[in-house]
Amino acid sequence: MYYSGQELHVEHGGGDPPPYPQAQPAALHPQRRRPSAFRVLVRAFIAACTVVVAVAVLVWLIYRPRAIQVAVDAATLSRFALNTTANPRPVLSFNLTAGLTIRNPSRRTAVYYDVLSADGFYRGLRFGAAALPLSYQGGRRADAVRAVLVGSSGVVSWDAGAFGEDNHTGVFPVTLWVLGAVRYKYGGLMTTSATMLSARCPLALKLVEASSRVECTVISF
Repeated sequence: MYYSGQELHVEHGGGDPPPYPQAQPAALHPQRRRPSAFRVLVRAFIAACTVVVAVAVLVWLIYRPRAIQVAVDAATLSRFALNTTANPRPVLSFNLTAGLTIRNPSRRTAVYYDVLSADGFYRGLRFGAAALPLSYQGGRRADAVRAVLVGSSGVVSWDAGAFGEDNHTGVFPVTLWVLGAVRYKYGGLMTTSATMLSARCPLALKLVEASSRVECTVISF
């Protein structure tokens, strides 16, 4: 078919054909903000704490201390008398000598005894105390110490009736408490802060008669 000098236009609703769609530029990514100095310090602090805790746990697992062992080898009560005529309270006079063995069973851990004493109790009431001459103990070592409690006590109200019964039977229920503040040294790495040591030693004592050996119960160490 022939068309006279005129080009055939396909109608597109009139006018020129629509332009090809132009590619839109990609949206610019928002610039990331740099962490503030405060956040950096917080992260560094958390990381340092994590390292310290991990090292402490590792050291504890390697040098884990075992409970200190305490025993009364023998105890002698040479005087134990209650003066009920004293005013305003009865006065208890006592003379107690006890030989103790304190043992550190840990192989890699040494013990510093900042404070160490033997405190005497009769029927739940404290009547006297004596310092124990032990300040340092290496690993797997046992030391014998001697406690001498001499004096009188009228600070508390002693039960004259209960004392009379014990005096009649000839056996006095005395409890010796070994108390102290101890620190543990893990090899050459570190030394812990002080913790409380307490060991309970129940005794049944007769006048002027040495008791048999008693293993004490360690409550805390």
